[in-house]
Amino acid sequence: MTIVQERPDASQLLCGIPLPILLIDPNGTIAFANDASESFFGRGRRRMEGEQASAVLEFSDPRINEALTSDEGDLSAQDMELSSGIGPAIVDFSITAMPGIANWRIIVISPRHGGRTHISDHNEAGNQQSLGAPAILGHEIKNPLAGIRGAAQLLARQVGASGAPLTELIINEVDRIAKLLDQMQNLGNSAPVNIAPANIHLLIERAIRSIRAANKALPEISINYDPSLPDVLIDADAMVQILINLMQNAIDALDNNMDSVIGISTRFVLSGALRDVGNDRGRVKLPVEVTISDNGPGVPAHIEDEVFAPFVTTKRDGQGLGLAIVRKLVGHMNSRIVYERDNIKGITNFRMYLPVSSRGQ
Repeated sequence: MTIVQERPDASQLLCGIPLPILLIDPNGTIAFANDASESFFGRGRRRMEGEQASAVLEFSDPRINEALTSDEGDLSAQDMELSSGIGPAIVDFSITAMPGIANWRIIVISPRHGGRTHISDHNEAGNQQSLGAPAILGHEIKNPLAGIRGAAQLLARQVGASGAPLTELIINEVDRIAKLLDQMQNLGNSAPVNIAPANIHLLIERAIRSIRAANKALPEISINYDPSLPDVLIDADAMVQILINLMQNAIDALDNNMDSVIGISTRFVLSGALRDVGNDRGRVKLPVEVTISDNGPGVPAHIEDEVFAPFVTTKRDGQGLGLAIVRKLVGHMNSRIVYERDNIKGITNFRMYLPVSSRGQ
């Protein structure tokens, strides 16, 4: 057995990547397996290393098994049945040649959870926005991204200090794209919400603690609670995420300006808002109002009507998905959110209207 290439040093490179990744040498042997491979295959990395890839990876499709022993180009396949250490699994699968290292390949496995579904969301005006396509596209892109990142890390060891800025650029850009894809997938996620009675003030305090931990400098936070409010009927974790997103948006809008203030208020609105809920409940009352405000410049007038739409943003480095995710989560809780700008006072308000639990009525 003759290997003309020096074995790439992968021990410190692929361990932190969450997808199972295998590094295959020119003889079809597993030269390295990352930590995620251990839990997926149900065996230690050291036991897999040195084995033939075809002995560890057993697909139901014989064509994929043949590709494991072939060095003819790259391969990508979706929804393939694979035997793993925890039983049969449906996975997306790719084999990618390592640039600059002849006959070495990276195998990336992406376990699938549930089938491929196209998911759509509706805004309150009735316009449909297809969100399934970004979620599916995000999943398909993340597979080769993991391979690109791993290959760039391995390549960094080969090119030395002179090529470090370029490999670092590749890794940073891959991480940036992966983060954007995560946001896109969150936007298309249709996971069921856990609706239960909750104290909205306790959730606001949780969100404030998270915001304080994530930001070294904070503007003043002015709080005005109505202590008599009943419990609201929401998903507590989703509400904390919503509050964090809205407060972080306010912080970004204020941009460390002098006399910056974030306002958080709650109150019971006698007239209340109403929302159609597509089931036998008909319409629900939303009498609890939660407002996140700031004295920043607000959004430009020409995009006020699109502030909750995906990919609409005024931030230099923003992707325009934060408020779209907020609206989706609010809608899943049979609640409403609106954007208002008080130009006279110079205040931006995001107001949420929430239902109360039956025990609080």
